[in-house]
Amino acid sequence: MRIVSLTPSASEIIFELGLGSSLVGVSHECNFPTEVNKLEKLSSSSINPHGSQSDIDFQVRETLQTNDSLYQINTERLNDLKPDFIVTQGICDVCSISSSQIEVELKGTLCTLPSSTKIISLIGRTFDGICDDIIMLGNKLNSIISAKNHIDKAREKREILKRQTKYDHRILCLEWIDPYFSAGHWVPEQIELAGFNSAIGQTGDQSRILSADEIVDSDPYAIALICCGYNLEQNLTFSSQLFHDDRLNHLNPFKENRVYSFDADSYFSRPTTRILEGSIQLRSQILGNQI
Repeated sequence: MRIVSLTPSASEIIFELGLGSSLVGVSHECNFPTEVNKLEKLSSSSINPHGSQSDIDFQVRETLQTNDSLYQINTERLNDLKPDFIVTQGICDVCSISSSQIEVELKGTLCTLPSSTKIISLIGRTFDGICDDIIMLGNKLNSIISAKNHIDKAREKREILKRQTKYDHRILCLEWIDPYFSAGHWVPEQIELAGFNSAIGQTGDQSRILSADEIVDSDPYAIALICCGYNLEQNLTFSSQLFHDDRLNHLNPFKENRVYSFDADSYFSRPTTRILEGSIQLRSQILGNQI
């Protein structure tokens, strides 16, 4: 079996299912587990990902307005690899290569792939949705026992989190800071599993732009920097920038040192069961103890 993964979450799940040896190509964003770094990268970004957040936001909006693609796929090499399965996602056109882009990119080249090549799209926006995706992948990739075992362990871990002491604290997770974006999809659920309340947004909501006034009105107990796709060090930098915003820095999280940063790329941005570890880290940081 030959599998191509064009989204980081799929690569992670495929390794969890014990199918890493079947992966023959991945996206440029795939970075976990470390073994994935040895695989051929079949995509690249159409925008400069190293600019400021405002620069990246401008590039993304400009690209989408012109109906251009945010990602480029090496379709020639993809054809050479002749995969049995191409796994992508249908959640966000910005965060990773989507199933709709795959259809467009390969419309004129799919005929050179084996007729049996299947495109699988991951669509989970909640913990249960992520579990459903893993079971679906397990079924399609003939690894259902591994999929069920992985899900059983994750659900047991979730039940332990749900039994923790609950607090009335309102937590604001920010997925971007220039402009401000709320954190959607599974993140409000992560906040709830950590034992808190989401200051803005409910489980399954789309991320959206926030005004400074909305953030002030949400009256958060704490603010978590989980800027999409960024690691801990990068989010620590964004956190320091946040303190210079005079529209917000009078709020209690700033005055009482309750602005926290996380490795969002690993534990918040991608739909895998590692979001449970994100909840554990969120609770630990806010309560100031280890769980």
